Amino acid sequence: MSRIFICLFLVGALIASGCGYGSSAMYGGPMNTPGTVMFNATLNTGDSVNDQILKFEISISSVILTGTSPTPATANLLSKPAEVEFVHQAGSFEPLALTNIPAGTYSGATFVVSDPEVVVLNSGVPAAVPANLTATTVTAVFNPAITITSSGITTINFDLDLAGSVTLNGSPVTSARVNPIFNVTSVAVAANANQEDESGEIDDAHGTVASVSAPNFTIQSSQAALPFVTDMYTQFTDGVAQFSDLKVGDIVEVDGMTRPDGTKYAAKVSRDGGASGEEVEGIITTVTGSPATTISIADQMDSTGSVTLPVTVNVAVNSGTAFAVRPDKLNIMSMPAFDSSHIGKGQRVEADSATAGFPTLATRVKLREQGLVGTVASIPAPTASSFTLNLSPASAFGILSGATSVAVSVPNGVALKVTPTVGASVLVRGLVFFSGSSYLMIAVRGQRN
Repeated sequence: MSRIFICLFLVGALIASGCGYGSSAMYGGPMNTPGTVMFNATLNTGDSVNDQILKFEISISSVILTGTSPTPATANLLSKPAEVEFVHQAGSFEPLALTNIPAGTYSGATFVVSDPEVVVLNSGVPAAVPANLTATTVTAVFNPAITITSSGITTINFDLDLAGSVTLNGSPVTSARVNPIFNVTSVAVAANANQEDESGEIDDAHGTVASVSAPNFTIQSSQAALPFVTDMYTQFTDGVAQFSDLKVGDIVEVDGMTRPDGTKYAAKVSRDGGASGEEVEGIITTVTGSPATTISIADQMDSTGSVTLPVTVNVAVNSGTAFAVRPDKLNIMSMPAFDSSHIGKGQRVEADSATAGFPTLATRVKLREQGLVGTVASIPAPTASSFTLNLSPASAFGILSGATSVAVSVPNGVALKVTPTVGASVLVRGLVFFSGSSYLMIAVRGQRN
């Protein structure tokens, strides 16, 4: 079901699978001890936007839940450290880990974090600035406490306040102070037909196929190892016609949902590239040529896992480059143009290449969802189906695009969490199109900022 959220969360979803012992085959993290009832759990992350930041990445090496007596604290719920980039998650949630949680009541969580990376625009040019953590141990409080039992599946939403968590120093920015701040909510996992990102849906999970054992496969994202189950109804696209076409090393994108037993079901599997290929996702910072012949991308995520890539990567496009938009969430008759003549600075894209290394020639450029923050304009008068978002002139999107506002279209079937009212500060997530002179967002979710 399509929907709009406006303000985002660093989210963890704890998904109970019913009374019984956790399965180490499908879920990592701490193993159960004899006599301890365990429940499958999913930890997700999400983001609340700071519109001046192009990239915010941090390493999370430990997540421990604090038990309320007589429940003891858990062991570390992560099987290994995860590198998490939050800006691209604005308005959405992604799995951090699949693990096992002992039954009990928990009053909070403690994260161990390190190695923050902050990329901003200085004089219109992306720059990584020194980022200093105020502390490596961060605590989130559950209010009220969260109880994990067999009486339902619960999600725990860890809301990272990115605007409040990162202080940018200087103009131009010379450094950043990082003090992660989490707000916590919990909701029940919905039935399959009604799942959203915060309640069990898996949306655009990217990773490299790590193992294949029909009818299951596992992908390794930048954050987690994600095992999926498939069945006869799973749709395979983009070079994968059937399950047997999946190969270890393939770069794939998976959409799916959480089943009542806590396992992840792959409804759609798309192949972005082979083992010898490359993928990079981020914000376009320059466009050369009209039609475009080269684009520069501020790297938010890539398939290399390398820590030595530059802040931006150059990607060539030519007549053989395919341009793609995924319309499967959007109930609209026709999609605005996205091609080498309709591509602009500030758009978030994914570039796929058949060969490794950057710079590279893109075999495909795919338009990706992104979050924009602004205030609802008075003219034209906002409605449930359309409104105009006024942007901060200091925002990264505003600086790159030169736009002071973006028209927002809300397709049928997209449920607004709040009604846009004049002057309201909102975060809207969607696909941003460029006509050659102006920008239009087709919204998929959003919430008050």
